[in-house]
Formats: sequence, C-alpha cells, structure tokens
Amino acid sequence: MPSPTATRSFIRSASRYLTEPHPFNRMPTTVKPHPWRAMDLAKHVGRGAIIFPGFVGVVLWPLAAKEALDGTM
Repeated sequence: MPSPTATRSFIRSASRYLTEPHPFNRMPTTVKPHPWRAMDLAKHVGRGAIIFPGFVGVVLWPLAAKEALDGTM
C-alpha cells in the first residue's frame, strides 16, 4: 500500500484537528445513565408558577387601570 502524499496527510491531520468531539458524548456501555432529577424540574416549574403571574401583572396593569379608571368617578 503506497504511503499518502504530503498534501493528503496534511488534509487528514487538519480535518482530525478541526473535528471536535461532542462534550456530552458518553458511551452507554461504560457509563451509567444520569438519574432523573425531579427536584430540579419541580424547582423550575415552581419558580415559573410564581414569576409568570408577576410578569403578567407588570405588563398588563395599564389595561386593568384603564378599565378601572374609565373616567367615571
């Protein structure tokens, strides 16, 4: 088998240098799967349930004020 030319070996080494392995890659036979973290999910959902109505109040208070103070006192 003939050896690769200098150009082909350079291109091959450059492509291997530029190929980045995926940072989250794990071998399923050697690494146990991560446990399902329900508490993190519960914290995020709970935070959203508290913060979302506050944002709605901040954004929509002018419409509520317009309806409440419609000029008839």
